[in-house]
Amino acid sequence: MTYSLMIQEKEENTIYLPSTISLSGQTMAAFGSVSTPCRFVSSPLLDQQIIVTKDVARRLYIPFAADVHLVLDNDTIHLGPLVGIFTAGFTKSPLRPVGKRSFFFAKLLSQEKKVGGFAFLFGAHHIHWETGTVTGYFYTESGWVQREVPLPTVIYNRLPNRRIENSETFQTIKETLKNQYGIPWFNENFFNKWEVYCLLKEHPHSRPYLPDTSLHPTVETVQRFLERYGEAYLKPTNGSLGFGIYHLVKKNGQYECRFRDEHGYNRMRIFPTLSSLWQHLFSHQKLDHYIIQQGIRLIEVNGRKVDFRIHTNKNEQGAWQVSAVAAKIAGKRSVTTHMNNGGIVKTMEEIFPDASVRQRILKRLHDAALTLSRGLEEQMGITIGEIGFDIGLDQKQNIWMFEANSKPGRSIFKHPKLKQDDERTAMLSLAYAVYLSKKTIAEPEALLQ
Repeated sequence: MTYSLMIQEKEENTIYLPSTISLSGQTMAAFGSVSTPCRFVSSPLLDQQIIVTKDVARRLYIPFAADVHLVLDNDTIHLGPLVGIFTAGFTKSPLRPVGKRSFFFAKLLSQEKKVGGFAFLFGAHHIHWETGTVTGYFYTESGWVQREVPLPTVIYNRLPNRRIENSETFQTIKETLKNQYGIPWFNENFFNKWEVYCLLKEHPHSRPYLPDTSLHPTVETVQRFLERYGEAYLKPTNGSLGFGIYHLVKKNGQYECRFRDEHGYNRMRIFPTLSSLWQHLFSHQKLDHYIIQQGIRLIEVNGRKVDFRIHTNKNEQGAWQVSAVAAKIAGKRSVTTHMNNGGIVKTMEEIFPDASVRQRILKRLHDAALTLSRGLEEQMGITIGEIGFDIGLDQKQNIWMFEANSKPGRSIFKHPKLKQDDERTAMLSLAYAVYLSKKTIAEPEALLQ
């Protein structure tokens, strides 16, 4: 339940609450990491409203009136929650504070009204350690505004790339906020393909969905994979958007390799022997950070391979649910189905017009994605609130997981019929942040284990 928080000019040091809220001697009000003593008054005149006097709102750094949740602790009533979304790449533009990604974050923060609480955007340079506050970007009806608020209750990591995430600056900030301030993070790391594979391989329910995969491919490894499966993929362990992927096929005694060159063009090379292919393409390239993965004969539409992007999110009860599913059709001569490489997004209705076939496949895809989400979180032992999976269906109707992304891309949502799915994934990210905030206040020990 949410309550409409209003700020009152007259009177002092008081918070008025509906009489339906059972008080038990609380003497402190908290917002984010800041708390202050004040007087609480129960009023039968209030239904779902909370009135905070201006001086209390100022001491708590409450930025403006909004719908909030209440969490009652021993001697404290927590208002909020206050959710911080951590990122980088800020500009000096008041209209586009994070450049091209401003629109994505505006859509995310605009879902706050459906969820309740306060959510804001911030970076490393916005933290004021001496006062324990942050200058955050809020998205309001009049656009982006900056307000000084306390350190948040929880933090959602939306850093744009691994380089920034691996920097010493970020790692120090994260550890300080987690360990010294007890602020939990979710989706705190980008995933590594090999680590994901190794962890899920140890999870009995997830193992059946994994293609055969090996680290540090050599010419001997490739030979073995091609003899066994007829085709294989070489992928960078920390890659994204389909960059650096090679598709190898043994066909009619020759070796075919498809890849995307440094100029973004799809290329195909044919070699008489594997050793000549290896010598030509990989002799000067280190493959220490590559994996080799079994090739899968995926279902096709008009001769082009199809796989599926499946988003899963934790919801307001902290339970996993599937929030979006779309099909991706590979571009002409493309190695992958990525949009930036000519891929096309289609809805499930467009790919499977027969309702009974579609529902059967959707059920299996949902079950796989939820199993993999739970398995990944259990094996990683960290807090995860959303995952984007690339999942394939082969021509024998077996399901395979190719990728799991902790910062899933949004390109599938350009499809006009996926607007609601886009909004749902954003809303659930904030809904889970509210759940995690309440859990942080009620059971802080559970989250610090």
